[in-house]
Formats: sequence, structure tokens, C-alpha cells
Amino acid sequence: MIESRHLALSFVTLLVTSFVLLPIVAIVLFSFNTARFYSLPIEGLTLSWYLDLFADARVKESLLVSIGVALAVTIISTIVGTFFAFFVARAYGRFKNIIAITGFLPLVVPPLVVAAGLQVAFVAFGLSLGYATVISGHVIYTTPFVTLMVLSQLIRYDRRLDAAARDLGAGRLQTLRLVTLPILWPSIRSAAILAFLLSFNEWAIAFFTGRGFNTLPMLVYSMQRNGLPPTVLAYSALSILVVVLMTVLILPVIIRIIRPGASNE
Repeated sequence: MIESRHLALSFVTLLVTSFVLLPIVAIVLFSFNTARFYSLPIEGLTLSWYLDLFADARVKESLLVSIGVALAVTIISTIVGTFFAFFVARAYGRFKNIIAITGFLPLVVPPLVVAAGLQVAFVAFGLSLGYATVISGHVIYTTPFVTLMVLSQLIRYDRRLDAAARDLGAGRLQTLRLVTLPILWPSIRSAAILAFLLSFNEWAIAFFTGRGFNTLPMLVYSMQRNGLPPTVLAYSALSILVVVLMTVLILPVIIRIIRPGASNE
């Protein structure tokens, strides 16, 4: 009976995994197809769509914009999200829970709703839509993810380590800089990588709150409105590759965070 349950569970797991991976495999496969239209059977293999992608001046410009925005968002959201994690884990007060819930709202509100709301708010306050508004919107969107990753390790942090450091003469800032942050660094680093990926691949907020430039997702969206060109498939395949590589970097840290006692190793 137990063996049959294991077999059934393995089959369901394989079925779900195949269902999830099938679109990814199809994108990668058709990105190498010599035909301009994605259809089976594959006519041949080529790298021309990747070469066309890198030769497009619009792609290069949009890539630089996306990297610049994502780097700015990563720095700001990592700092803000880390401090907010400290607030959620260690602050006291009557309004702490209300503030914490408000800070995590972007996690549950659909990105399109967040994007539309941000556009209305920026226009209402008389702000010009541009780089600053896109960065601000992405910071609002990514900060809760940073907070959750740091908080997952901070709530199990042994505060006796801080007490021991202060007993040895370290001040609060010294304890934070030399003891607390180094222990939390794996989760902070992973949160920063996640924030970069979220900002780099985000479309809705950039579309609603940016004017006068295109991020890479905005450009790809404009390219596929009249059909899906092979260069978009090439871009998608490269994006998948980047996400996989970043996940490989993050995964060991996530495993270390969720493993019992890992925060004190």
C-alpha cells in the first residue's frame, strides 16, 4: 500500500513538473529554429536569432536601461528591506502589526493594480514619470521580497550573540556591523539577487510609471504586439538561462536558511 502511494505521488510529481517545464523547453527549442514561425517539425538549428537580438541597437539601449534601474532598485530595496525585517522582528508597539501588514501588501496585490495605483499617485502629486518613478515603483514592489528572505533568518537569530558582543565592549553599531550583519549576509545577498531579477524582468510597473525610455521587458512587449518574432524567443531563452544561473547561486543559501540551526552556524 505504501509502495503504491509512493508510485502515485512520484507519477503526479513527474506530471506536474513536465507540465511546468514544457513551455520552457518549447521556448528554448524554437529559439534555435531556422523558420521564422514556430511550428513542428523543426526545420533546422541556427543561432541567427540570437545574433539578430544582440545586433539590435534598441535591445542594447534597453538592456543598459534595465541593468541601471535594476542595480539602483537592488541597492535601495536591499537596505530598506533589511531594516524593515529588523523592525518586524524586533520592534514593539501598538501599531507594529498594522505597519508590517501594510509593508507586505505588494506581495498580495496584483502587479497591474500596483502599477496603475502608482501611476495615479505619481500624477496626482505632480511627479514627472521617468527613471525616478520607475525605480520608486520597483522598490515598493521588491522590498517585501527582500524583507521576507532576511526575516526568515532573523527570526531564528540567537540574540545572545549580540549580548555577548556588548558584554565584550562593543557598541550597538559595532555589534550590528561586526556580528549581526555578517551572520545575516547569506540571506541579504540572496535577497539582493532576487530583487535584481524581479526588477530586471518586471514589465507592468515600468510600463505604467515610465516615459521616454524602454526597459528590456517593455521593448519585448512592443516587439510581439504584431506577432511573436524569433528574436523574442531568443530573449526569453536567455532570460531563462539567467534565472536558472541565479537560482543556482541562491538555492544553497535558501537551503541553509531553512535548515534547522543554520542561522547560528
